[in-house]
Amino acid sequence: MKLLLICLDGLRADLAMPSLVAADPAFATPDHPADPRFVCEQVASGGAVPDHTLSLDEVPGCLAPTLTRLARGDETSQGRLIPVWMTPPTDSGPGWASLLTGSTHEQCNVWWNEFVGHDLARRPDILSRLFFANPAARTIAAATWDAFTQASGPGPIIHSRVDQQRTGQHQLFHPGHDGSLESLLASDDAVRTWASWKLLHEGPDGAVVYLEGVDATGHAYGADSARYREAVSRVDEATRHLVKAVSERHEQLGEDWLIAVTTDHGHKPEGGHGEDEVEVRRSFLIVHRVGGPLPAAATRPSVLRPEQVMNLLLECVGAQQGSWQAPDLGVLRDITATGPTRDPRFEW
Repeated sequence: MKLLLICLDGLRADLAMPSLVAADPAFATPDHPADPRFVCEQVASGGAVPDHTLSLDEVPGCLAPTLTRLARGDETSQGRLIPVWMTPPTDSGPGWASLLTGSTHEQCNVWWNEFVGHDLARRPDILSRLFFANPAARTIAAATWDAFTQASGPGPIIHSRVDQQRTGQHQLFHPGHDGSLESLLASDDAVRTWASWKLLHEGPDGAVVYLEGVDATGHAYGADSARYREAVSRVDEATRHLVKAVSERHEQLGEDWLIAVTTDHGHKPEGGHGEDEVEVRRSFLIVHRVGGPLPAAATRPSVLRPEQVMNLLLECVGAQQGSWQAPDLGVLRDITATGPTRDPRFEW
């Protein structure tokens, strides 16, 4: 089975798919507490965390028909929406590192977007794990954020695997942008176009596609803004292009595809994230099998933590790993990674 994992940064699940979120009680409350260092100020002072989940009446129409259709499935393809509760700090670096490598913050030592002292070299990503399971597997990754794919960036979360790049077995795409919202949205379009073409014409065994426009819009205008809702609709349409590509592969070539969609965090009404508000910690995993029933593994969990997502997807596509019973291999540390102290003396 082939895997397409679509990563939509900063997407509010309750805004994109309000009826599905409201129907599942597991979306209401986080399944594990936050580290006291990363709670919002209101909780730190003894107050309650307000839940800014949008009601059905507040959401104008269906902003994400593609995501909703993927989650619901239809008469030929089965889909499911699984709640995922992110572990603070709810920044993109630690969020995507956990989702894509199956690691806790402590294991990969990614706590901020700067990736200071990260241990990603020993925490292989989901595409690398597909390759390790079968060295004949072909993989692609496309992203607007250099932390995903660029060896010169702060990560990369997706391993470069230069030998496989030289043979075309592992392809990476990063269009770059100048930092403005308009340029970033144009980069999202470039990622969508490149990935859609590769999916349709080359049919890789594993693909990770990352789109950043919703998150950038949330920072600029807030989750309660009309611009944020437009960004949700825009990224939903980009998702449709990717889904259409693999659906045509199934229809014309009989390929077996699992489509997965997730996000690393939500956004506050005024914009921003990083702490433990409900609307920020609430994430999701959509699993959708084109033209068939879901794998048994995808029907089991009622709720997930970010470090559980990768292994679930690997199990769904049948990518069995080695025993990993070699404790003497690798670098041993005598310092336990505990994360940032939040000591203001280290802020510059």
